[in-house]
Amino acid sequence: MANPRTCRCGHTWTADPPAGGTADVCPRCGASADATLSLAGRSGLIDETVPAAPVDAAGTAPEVPGYTILGELGRGGMGVVYRAHQASLNRMVALKVLLAGAHAGERDLARFRAEAEAAAAVQHPNVVSVYAVGRHAGLPFLAQELVPGGSLAARLEEGPLDPVEAARLVEAIARGVQAAHDRGVVHRDLKPANVLFTADGEPKVADFGLAKVGDAGLTASGAVMGTPAYMAPEQARGDMRHVGPATDVWALGAVLYECLTGRPPFRGNSAPETFRLVCEADPDPPLGVPKDLATIALKCLEKDPAKRYSSAAAVAADLARFRSGEPISARRPGPAARAGRWVRRR
Repeated sequence: MANPRTCRCGHTWTADPPAGGTADVCPRCGASADATLSLAGRSGLIDETVPAAPVDAAGTAPEVPGYTILGELGRGGMGVVYRAHQASLNRMVALKVLLAGAHAGERDLARFRAEAEAAAAVQHPNVVSVYAVGRHAGLPFLAQELVPGGSLAARLEEGPLDPVEAARLVEAIARGVQAAHDRGVVHRDLKPANVLFTADGEPKVADFGLAKVGDAGLTASGAVMGTPAYMAPEQARGDMRHVGPATDVWALGAVLYECLTGRPPFRGNSAPETFRLVCEADPDPPLGVPKDLATIALKCLEKDPAKRYSSAAAVAADLARFRSGEPISARRPGPAARAGRWVRRR
C-alpha cells in the first residue's frame, strides 16, 4: 500500500515514485520528504471556521498567559504553531512556540529571537504582522496575525494561475519583500508555501525563520539553508557572503514562473540534482503565457545577481506596467544570448 509523503513546502504525494524520480523526493519542488509540514502548512494558518485539530498526540499544550490554545496548525524544524485566542484584545492569533521549549540550546534560542526580530521589524499590508514576542517559564513564543485564506502552494496544486492574477499576486508579494529589504531583512525562503492569503484574497509573506537581518546571520559560510527549487545559485552553493536582496528577487521569479506554468523552474529527481540545475541550467522558457510576463520571470532568474532586477520594487513596477498595458523595462535576450543558452541547456 502506498504511503503518503509531504515535503517542507506542503506538497503531498504517495510513496510510488514518479517516472525517473524517487519516492522520497517531491515531484513538484525537489525537496525531500518530511514527516512534518512547514509552519505555513499546506493550507496556510487555518480557516477559523474549521474545527481545531488536536493540540498534540498527548492532548497537552504549553500554557502561555493571556492566550488560550485551541489547536495545532503546523510544525517545522524549530517551532510549533497553534491557533489561539488572545484574551486582552479578544482576537484569534497564530501562536508560535519553540519546539524544544525550555530545553532549547543557545543556538535555537538565538535563531528564534532572530526570526521574531526580523518579522516584527517589517510592517506592510503584504507581510504577516507580529503582535507580540515574549517568554514564559523558559518558553519563547511569538504571536502573529492569523491568516485564514490558505497558501499559494495549495492554490497551485490545482494548476497554473491566470496570467493577470499571477502578475497581481507576485506584484503584491514583491512589495512586501521590498518592505523587508528596506528594513535590512532578507527572507531567504520565499516560496508558495510561505505566501498566505487573507479572507479577501490579499497575499502576505510569512515565515521569516531563515531571514537574514543586516550583515548578521546565524548561517555559517558553506551551509545551505532554504528550499532547493526556490533557491538562487549563490544560496544553493552555500555562498552566504553573496546572499542578499537579489536572492529574494530570484525567488520572486521562481514563484512567478510556477504561477504561470504550474511547476518550479528547476526540478530534479533529488535535492542535489535540483541544486545542480539551479547552478548550471537555464529554465525552459514559459510557453503559452504573455511574453512580457515570461521576460519578467526569466530576468529574475538570471544566474548573475547583477543581471537580475535591481530590487523587488523594480519587479513590482514591471508587473504593474504589464497589468496596465504599458511597456515593461526588461528586455528579452537577443538572438546571440538565446543561442548561447540553447547550447548550454544541451
